[in-house]
Amino acid sequence: MTLTPEQAREQANALLAAMYTDVTDWTEAILDQALLAIAGGGRPFSANDMWAITPEMGRGPAGLYFGALSRRTSPRVLVKVGDEPSVNPAAHGKPVNLYLLTAEGREFIENRQAARAEQRKQAA
Repeated sequence: MTLTPEQAREQANALLAAMYTDVTDWTEAILDQALLAIAGGGRPFSANDMWAITPEMGRGPAGLYFGALSRRTSPRVLVKVGDEPSVNPAAHGKPVNLYLLTAEGREFIENRQAARAEQRKQAA
């Protein structure tokens, strides 16, 4: 069966929506913390680094997390500075992006962490 472009877009959107349900607030909190750790010192980092320190999460949530942050424009969280081969054996060396965390991005992540802490405090 051949899909029209609109049908393909609808299927892709439904698939992405289902995948995003796996990225919970808890997952996002862990990945925020990991990102701040690997982005310290101003060195470039990639999803390879994230996967190395959060292997139990699998590649899906981390990939969606990176995708969402890399598409943000206000504030701009990540800046692409190159690429490197994926460490995922299934990717067969396909390149993954290397990023730098912007100052605005660091502030965005830190503010998100503070908002979570305040929510927990209010809930207690």
